[in-house]
Amino acid sequence: MKKKLFLLFMLAIIAAMPLTVLGSNAERLIFEDEAGNILLTGEHVARASVQIMSFASGRSEIVVNLELTTEGTVLFAQATRDNIGRPIHIYVDGELVSSPIVNTVITDGTAIITGNFTSETAWAFVVRIIRLIRHFFDR
Repeated sequence: MKKKLFLLFMLAIIAAMPLTVLGSNAERLIFEDEAGNILLTGEHVARASVQIMSFASGRSEIVVNLELTTEGTVLFAQATRDNIGRPIHIYVDGELVSSPIVNTVITDGTAIITGNFTSETAWAFVVRIIRLIRHFFDR
């Protein structure tokens, strides 16, 4: 029951959020390579959610799942193809939040962000991302 109330509370917060205006010093979502080249932005993210990823070892981890737009899927596939064995840095509002090492080309339009999240920190991160991407879909 506690988890259900928390989820409803988070959905109420998301629904009440004002739009974020991008392009100035407002919050931004950016994916960069090691050289600082921008690979994707919040414009290329369609949805964000919290998930629990289970591993064969029996261990599970709370992760943030990003679903990309059609253009984002193409760009992310190219970015992962070009950066195998290297990190892609993910920034929110100029803050580095994750630097996953690319292990394989990702062509399915999803990006999983790990980072020792608790359910509360994962939801807070998702809320930040939703604030960033709503601007593009509320036009």
